[in-house]
Amino acid sequence: MQVCDTMTKLCGRCKKEVFRFGRCDYCKRDVCFDCIKSSQSKSKTQNLTICKDCWSNMKTRKAYKNKRSVSVAQVS
Repeated sequence: MQVCDTMTKLCGRCKKEVFRFGRCDYCKRDVCFDCIKSSQSKSKTQNLTICKDCWSNMKTRKAYKNKRSVSVAQVS
């Protein structure tokens, strides 16, 4: 049995090689679970996830706490 290393990805924030990752809904990067700051349910079928970098930006943090997703153009 051969092991294929295409199943791993690099974290978009810390560049650590991970098997499982989450996607930040604000910067759209694939981040490891160590770099995810918080996650909450927006509705019964949708979850909002925010990474530690987006948490430090007050506009994205405010949008996250109001359970809204914003595009990158609105943040800058």
